[in-house]
Amino acid sequence: MPTKSVLELANWNEDQELTLLLSLLGKDVSHWQDKTAATQLREMDWVRFLRLTEHHRVVPTVYLQLKTLNHPFIPAELLRNLQAQYHRNTLRMLHLQAEAERLTRLLIAHGIRVLMLKGPALAQQLYGDVSLRTSKDIDLLIAPDDMDEAEHWMKEAGYASKSGEVRVLGSWKWKDHHASYLHPQKRVEIELHWRLHPDGGGAPSFDELWNCRKMGKAAGTSRQVPLGPADNRTVMTSCMYTLGSEHQFLYLSAHGARHGWFRLRWLVDIDRLAVCAVDWEALLPMMRRYGGLPAGGQAWALAAALLGTPIPESMRPVSATRQAHRLALSALAFMQASVPAPYPIAHGSGTGRLAPSELLHSRALAEQAEAAPPDGGASVCGTCGEAAMLATSGVTSITEDASNDDHSPMSTATRCAPITPAVASSQVMTRNTAAAHQPVSRTYLLSLKEPRHRLWYLISRLFPSTGDSAVFPLPRQLHFLYIPLRPFLWLKRRFSKH
Repeated sequence: MPTKSVLELANWNEDQELTLLLSLLGKDVSHWQDKTAATQLREMDWVRFLRLTEHHRVVPTVYLQLKTLNHPFIPAELLRNLQAQYHRNTLRMLHLQAEAERLTRLLIAHGIRVLMLKGPALAQQLYGDVSLRTSKDIDLLIAPDDMDEAEHWMKEAGYASKSGEVRVLGSWKWKDHHASYLHPQKRVEIELHWRLHPDGGGAPSFDELWNCRKMGKAAGTSRQVPLGPADNRTVMTSCMYTLGSEHQFLYLSAHGARHGWFRLRWLVDIDRLAVCAVDWEALLPMMRRYGGLPAGGQAWALAAALLGTPIPESMRPVSATRQAHRLALSALAFMQASVPAPYPIAHGSGTGRLAPSELLHSRALAEQAEAAPPDGGASVCGTCGEAAMLATSGVTSITEDASNDDHSPMSTATRCAPITPAVASSQVMTRNTAAAHQPVSRTYLLSLKEPRHRLWYLISRLFPSTGDSAVFPLPRQLHFLYIPLRPFLWLKRRFSKH
């Protein structure tokens, strides 16, 4: 099925700010050079465009593209705003990279194998420059059996657990997938993963990932340091291990799909990976083995439709299925529902007539909103038909399955109404309201799984989780009681949320 029909059904072509953003991300700016496009730029709602750019976490790419475009109708204050954010992000990413290297050296020195997920290592691998991608934390992947020792050394490095939850029996190894830690002085957050995905779904073992790892060359000067007093092995301190290219696609497509692709940054990662040296023929059986066909097909359909990503020959059958098309429409419903309105400004929005104070005010509100949890919802575009119904039916919070990086939407919107650029531009966001995110439904999450993994997921709900210990603390020797108590604790959490 043609991927263009995905956009046509969602009416995204009617949104000129989003159209400009997609053109910049897909590096197709030639359209904006002719006279017709110049008129569109003159009438652009630049405050809303800035809000979209910030929401989708694509400030570096957009700034550099607008700077290259150098069109007279692009407000100078907008460029200065984006430039300031670009510079702040560069410093942030360099800081995260230095801290990631420090922790990696510490863990490797004590015999713990470490792989970097996302963050500076992914920016270097896909973009060739850490400043061209954003990240708020550091994600490290280790073997499940190394978790206790790794946690000990994280505490020695000054990090404290954010949750403080007690691990129940051994189910955490396959039901959960990471734990979060925060350094109180450096204000750096670390997510220590022992699995790629939650819920015990299909995923390669750590040994397989380690055997196919790639050495990601980071910025800086290489030097060698000893691993330990009794060990004369050495490591390159400016190198970090990342997932191999094939496993990288498996991970990025599943991660984006699980969170409804509500940030375009994840699709840009797929777009950049498409031109990397990936053995697509070897990836296909890997996707079948680990249940990655639904998420992979959805990723290709969305990337091709939104960014013009070329789909490799061996991946085209995966993206052309009816399931991939339906899942792509579901993701568009989530993405469109999370499209933010402009910040409230003194003189209204729209057109190119922006006072510098308006864009500065929008940035000030952005910084306030980043510290506040989202408390509002937006509607799903009614033109998405069955896919929108799939996206909103059986809505449930998935806080057990997702972290707070830039991940799952957590609002409680349930009504369906069309969203148009005019409606979005007229909405007013309060000081404490961040982007309005449509919650990912349990129905949608199950639709991403193949039948065997869907059955395993449902069975896994019967086993205890770390959240049970927070609801009803028990001594470790009595943890076996969480098995018969599981249904009652689950109901207590559900009723507590309401």
